[in-house]
Amino acid sequence: MRRICIDPRFVNEAGNDLIPSMIHTIRQNYNFWKRFEGKEVALFVWEGKPRQKGSKQKVFCTKKIITVQEVLLHARGSNWRWTLPDYSPIHGLFLSTNDGFFLFSDFADWFEKYKPGKMAVLHFTDYRYQGEAT
Repeated sequence: MRRICIDPRFVNEAGNDLIPSMIHTIRQNYNFWKRFEGKEVALFVWEGKPRQKGSKQKVFCTKKIITVQEVLLHARGSNWRWTLPDYSPIHGLFLSTNDGFFLFSDFADWFEKYKPGKMAVLHFTDYRYQGEAT
């Protein structure tokens, strides 16, 4: 089963599921993630410093990736925007909230390190983006 690392701030208080507002996760490499559509994945957090000797991956739940939706990240910083492949815009606030972020600025900071291009939204529910108005 494929494992997906989740930031601890997105794990619920009981430590056994995602926070309710996180209905998907956004990842690079759409083509890689597309093959996991319809499959179960194990969500984990690092105990200790990630990828260091003695650190372990703690699986806290499994989820089914209902679908993998392609989205495009067009730029970074104050000028970045998200669209569907047909260039219909997606409101960044919807993406950030559904990705579990409480503050849009935290979401923007998180994706600052990513290069513009094709991204994968791994949906854990039936919700899909359809080019909401900006």
